[in-house]
Amino acid sequence: MAASIIFDDSLWPLLLSRFEGQVSDEAFEKYLLQGSLYLRRGEPYVSVLDTVRLSLPTVRQRQRQFEWLRQHEQPMRELLLGCAFIITSPLIRLTMSTVFHVMPMPTPYIAVQDMARAVTWATDRLRDAGHAEAAASILQRFHR
Repeated sequence: MAASIIFDDSLWPLLLSRFEGQVSDEAFEKYLLQGSLYLRRGEPYVSVLDTVRLSLPTVRQRQRQFEWLRQHEQPMRELLLGCAFIITSPLIRLTMSTVFHVMPMPTPYIAVQDMARAVTWATDRLRDAGHAEAAASILQRFHR
């Protein structure tokens, strides 16, 4: 399996990110840059991060995640209505908990076991924020 981070914004304002394998520091930097670009759109959205096939991030990647969260705390608080993490690995769950202990997420989040729960939670956040039509559209298109 080739290591990669794949973004899918075809269901915007739902952003799906899939992580596979041990991504390079260069690929991780591109991931952070793309995350910044989504925030710069200035549009509210929800995010689902699928880490089922992710290998443990490197120390450098965890440090960059801390820095990125600090730099983007305000726009995340304003625009990112919630993040659902799909996590099946206890080690990845522990790593996420450690990161968020040091630098708390500025937005609501949840860790779930599967895509269906993640999308349901994310669309609930959209609906609760007044975007019921977008939430319904995502659910309809997602379950085709």
